[in-house]
Amino acid sequence: MTTTNGSTSSTNNKHNNKPINTDAYKIYLYIPNIIGYLRVTLSLLSFFLYETYPKLVLIMYTLSFLLDGLDGIAARHYNQCSRFGAVLDMVTDRFSTAALITILCKFYPNYIFLFILLNILDFISHWIRMYVGLVLGNTSHKDVDWNRSYLLALYYTNKLFMAILCVGNELFYIYLYALYFYNDLLNPNKTILGFIIFYILLVPTWGGKQVMNFIQMYQSANELVEYEYEHDVHHKKN
Repeated sequence: MTTTNGSTSSTNNKHNNKPINTDAYKIYLYIPNIIGYLRVTLSLLSFFLYETYPKLVLIMYTLSFLLDGLDGIAARHYNQCSRFGAVLDMVTDRFSTAALITILCKFYPNYIFLFILLNILDFISHWIRMYVGLVLGNTSHKDVDWNRSYLLALYYTNKLFMAILCVGNELFYIYLYALYFYNDLLNPNKTILGFIIFYILLVPTWGGKQVMNFIQMYQSANELVEYEYEHDVHHKKN
């Protein structure tokens, strides 16, 4: 930015002349972030093999999903919590689920419109939550006011409640993938075990996760417009 006398603003000068601290790059090698890279690798490999090696894919994808809980434990244990790690974790969750849903679009073409909507809801709700957290200056996207949304606050503070919905949601999609290859064993309309697992355990938790995604999107949008209205004067003149 150039001022009226042609000089460059001091703020930009300070920013441009600030030396790069290469010590910051050690964050890339934090143990929880290495676990994150392993998750990414397992997910990508499973998507390359999804048609030819279903058993191996189920193992790799499920392992990647289970490691999602381990990276947080490692971050707290080694005092290696980081913003980069939080972003890596969120991005890995989103692309892994989205890719699996995309595969299901091919396996179950009659439900492609539903799968597309699920992907859109998942991305929008989490993206806007992250953005609102940055705008409000929250330390985490999980910082939620109990007075605004009891369910969303409960979801992000009660680990058991969050785990049940997240695990159930992922297992729902994993089950649909496995069902395509092992229909005789897992068909919920033909076997009692399949009925119990799919309709009694997975469908309710999957449905609950979609409800939380919608609440998250709705509440985050409200927080954003309320913040903007209070801090941008021109809105009050309209």
